[in-house]
Amino acid sequence: MRLPRLAPRLLVSLPLSGLCLAARAAGQDLAAAALAAAIIVAFLAPTARPAGIVACALAAGIATWLWVGGTGGARAVLAALPLAGNLTLAWHFGATLRPGQEALIVRYSRAEHGEIPAGLVRYARRLTALWTAYFLLFSAMNAATLAGFGPPAGPSAALNIGLAAAFFLGEHVVRGMVFPELGPVRPWRTLRAIWRADAVPHAR
Repeated sequence: MRLPRLAPRLLVSLPLSGLCLAARAAGQDLAAAALAAAIIVAFLAPTARPAGIVACALAAGIATWLWVGGTGGARAVLAALPLAGNLTLAWHFGATLRPGQEALIVRYSRAEHGEIPAGLVRYARRLTALWTAYFLLFSAMNAATLAGFGPPAGPSAALNIGLAAAFFLGEHVVRGMVFPELGPVRPWRTLRAIWRADAVPHAR
């Protein structure tokens, strides 16, 4: 099974994420829950076409609106969102570690550098595994919170995002020291490689 492309999903989910945050800030839990469901489904939709992703996200959002509006479950959906998000990301990275698959960050490295040395292949595969473990760790923390004995949701989410940003930026420093022959290692070059690998067919 080929991993779904990330780029068209980001095109749909990023605007929805902004709307979800605005709805939460305005105290509109029902709207925020519907948008949150749409974001998750945008990543899991069984199509790579933006129109199809939008249709799946819209259907999920409407279904969630109708369901939680009748049961009062908007807060439950929002509480489960961090767990769903971390599990989705863990799957996105971890699915590429199966035998015969090219690890996700190896693919991104090839999109940036073309042919890459064996040492970088090993490094990128291990980095893919580390990101998978990171998201699984926070999934466990989110599950504990939902069960009533984990850390509060707000501080947990802040820690999740803060550590992910630090991990992403810090890894660039490490990679630049381990592989100086690659030239400057910059976060925006990595983001461009991710986009190219997922948006350009021949980069796959």
